[in-house]
Amino acid sequence: MNRRTTAYLYLLLVSVIWGAASPVVKHTLQWFNPWLFLTYRFFMSTLIAFPYLTAAGVKFPKKASVQWLILLTGIISAPLSLFLFFEALNKTTALSGSLITAAGPLLLILGGMAFFRDRITKNEKLGIGIALLGTILTVVGPLIMNGHSDTLGKLEGNGLMLLAVITDIIGALMSKEAVRRGAAPTLVAQVQFIVGFAIYLPILFLMQAPESVWQILTSAPLEAHLGVVFMAVLSGTVAYTIRNIAVKSIEVSESALYSYLQPLWAAILAVLWLRETITPSYIIGGVVIAIGVFIAEQKKRR
Repeated sequence: MNRRTTAYLYLLLVSVIWGAASPVVKHTLQWFNPWLFLTYRFFMSTLIAFPYLTAAGVKFPKKASVQWLILLTGIISAPLSLFLFFEALNKTTALSGSLITAAGPLLLILGGMAFFRDRITKNEKLGIGIALLGTILTVVGPLIMNGHSDTLGKLEGNGLMLLAVITDIIGALMSKEAVRRGAAPTLVAQVQFIVGFAIYLPILFLMQAPESVWQILTSAPLEAHLGVVFMAVLSGTVAYTIRNIAVKSIEVSESALYSYLQPLWAAILAVLWLRETITPSYIIGGVVIAIGVFIAEQKKRR
């Protein structure tokens, strides 16, 4: 199996994990508020990071420029983008947030073209367009069918959501640049969790007393803690690490395409686990997304 095929399989696995993340988070937030949830997640990831990096023999780069790049990536990637994301959700609708987030893969492709000179084939352009159409159908389908109005949310919330998408894209591009300069993909992935915990913990204690936090954690059922374990281990440590490994072997633009598959996996888990109902618009959008990704991944034979 060549490196490209391995990278594709890694990205497919990442799309499954991150697709399952939304139902898992939705279920877990019954017991933990977002700030406690995120701090708890980063804490568990930090506990994993140090022994994981030691066992893997990963060393911090000696060049100061690469060290600063890794640290800055750690600040921007997960902590800052997630902060903006949750702030945006408090000030806009979930529908608007999903629609704005759908622009993320396209922005990542543009970033890959601008900074890494990724080449975009005709099939990729066609597939990206079809996949974006499918994402839009998935998001705005209920609006069209149900006739709901005033769902664009406030300008402030939408602006914060766009900033969240942009910071996430910047983090992904910086991660690729750090890896290109010799940093280990696992190191780049783990640093953002350590930095995230260092940032989120004092914020959490400013919002809630430590005694209150401890009471919530000790009274929560096992399934609540398992939700955080899933997000910390699989959606965090595992997914970010193998994504960075995959991006090292292929173009950023190709890795972005797999983001369009996440709503498909989320829908499957939501139906089987949360007993949610899939609307016809969601099915149509999912099929269109799958067709777009398939077309975009077709390569011309040499």
